[in-house]
Amino acid sequence: MLEILKSMIREEWRAHSSIFGNLMFALFPALLTAFAFACALLLPVFQTILPVKQVVLLAHYAFVLLGLGVGGFGLFGREVMNRRFGQISLLAYSSRILPVSEREIFLNFFVKDIIYYLLLWVIPFVLGFALASPFLAINLSYSPLLLLTLSLSFLTGLSLMFFLTTIYAHSSKILMSILILFAALGLLAASYFSIDLLALLPSFSFFYMPSLNLLFLSLILIAVPSSLSLIFLKMDYPEKQRRFKNSLAMLSNKLKFSRYSNFISKDFLDLQRSQGGFGKIIFSFLFPLAFVWVLLFIFLKFVPIVNFLVMFSIFLGLFSSSIYNWLTEFDLFTSYSFLPVRVSTVIKSKLNSYAIINSLSLIILILASSAMNQSAYFLPALFSFLSASSYAVAITVYLAGLHPNVLLYNAKIFFAYLFLIAPLLVVLILLSAIDPFYLLASPVLILISLHIINQSCKKWDSWEQPSF
Repeated sequence: MLEILKSMIREEWRAHSSIFGNLMFALFPALLTAFAFACALLLPVFQTILPVKQVVLLAHYAFVLLGLGVGGFGLFGREVMNRRFGQISLLAYSSRILPVSEREIFLNFFVKDIIYYLLLWVIPFVLGFALASPFLAINLSYSPLLLLTLSLSFLTGLSLMFFLTTIYAHSSKILMSILILFAALGLLAASYFSIDLLALLPSFSFFYMPSLNLLFLSLILIAVPSSLSLIFLKMDYPEKQRRFKNSLAMLSNKLKFSRYSNFISKDFLDLQRSQGGFGKIIFSFLFPLAFVWVLLFIFLKFVPIVNFLVMFSIFLGLFSSSIYNWLTEFDLFTSYSFLPVRVSTVIKSKLNSYAIINSLSLIILILASSAMNQSAYFLPALFSFLSASSYAVAITVYLAGLHPNVLLYNAKIFFAYLFLIAPLLVVLILLSAIDPFYLLASPVLILISLHIINQSCKKWDSWEQPSF
């Protein structure tokens, strides 16, 4: 098993480094360390707004959110293992030709991904905090403790999402029943027993009161769901071929309002027929978005001057840009290279598909406005959502073209992404704090986004497309 794991780790490194070079890939965690260092230096500023305990709580839940974002193994199954970078077959696919069980292969794949995420995300964050500690008069002994608790938080989110997606792969009805049951129990505990459910996160409690019991509880919350997911993971290869009736013409006819109707139809059919299908919308978007709602709720309890709906709409816009990543995840331009189709045509078609699916975000915003009885702020919230989502996806297209899932691990591109997105986020938040109605001017970003997209199309039309 160890030999398989080592081979997979080398394969992951070679796959990334072959795309954008050893140096750029190696610099990615260094960039995150620098970013975490800069954020840590701002802790005194955060402390004027939030109690230290709440800052620590937000940090731990941010890593739970990261785990939720990457833990959808049960949903994608063999598709992820076989097609991580498009057409190539990985070592994980070797169980079909070698005397190695699929579950053993997948266990190694699972452990390998955990190692990579810890090295690329968790450790750099803690290292940045450790480097900033002397400037903040914080004891360095907190750094190893923080590394442990943030790793546990990340693994808790990852194992939870792995478990939920595995249940969904077997039965969506069972999953919905479980989610409704736990939501009801959570509301009951919070409303009638005044229990602060968020503070019950064992890894967070361990940070303040280290004990073997809390450590053991955290490990149980990680090991049990992950073990059950690995046992019941759907890895069977059916003998019968999957057959679908020709739906392209019918769907394209319904989408005649767009000149890219055939391409959009293909996107929707790919999404529907890929492993996981529209479950990706639930687990890659709705579930993490609900978590963002909770984190904002914690934050804004201490910053009442900021309107919740407007703040949520800004993050909703930025978060919804990830929809573009799904649409390009397994669709390489090499599939179109023998056709009289330009890269810009495929990009524009993906953006049309993105706009259609993003109507779901608009529905969420309308429901949030109604539920919170904040219709007076709906217009600035709507404008900020449309502006943030259009700008974020335009920057993604400009920097990564049709390969955002891969190229954003290039340190240079990731730094450019942060540099172009972070100032916008700060400006929008500041304007919403001063007066939410200042955001009625935010649609100027839509015009800027259209210009960026036009420049992106020219840029990617002139580049030779990779075939990773």
